Amino acid sequence: MGSVVNNLEWLDSWYQQQCNGEWEHSQGVQLEALEQRGWQLTISLTGTSAENAAPQTISLDSTAGDWIACSISPDRFEGSGDPRKLEQIIGVFRKWVDTEEQDEALPVLKTRLRSL
Repeated sequence: MGSVVNNLEWLDSWYQQQCNGEWEHSQGVQLEALEQRGWQLTISLTGTSAENAAPQTISLDSTAGDWIACSISPDRFEGSGDPRKLEQIIGVFRKWVDTEEQDEALPVLKTRLRSL
């Protein structure tokens, strides 16, 4: 059994695998702070191992101000969430593009996000 890699370490490794001298300069990954307190993560999938990903969307919101919204299309991943959701946003991206983890993806993820 291999070691468990956290989502930030996984994203770091995935990013390095995609770097080809062009993608990281013209496409790549953008992380921004939102005006309404939160994160926006945008990842271009053009030219990556995740290009042509199946479109998916997830959006969870609670009255306590916890929220996360992610979508993926064949050429882009976009995820946003409240200030405590950056790790989970990366986790959604990971579940959607990491072929080793896709079998167990959304049912477990939705349950986990609702408990936050």
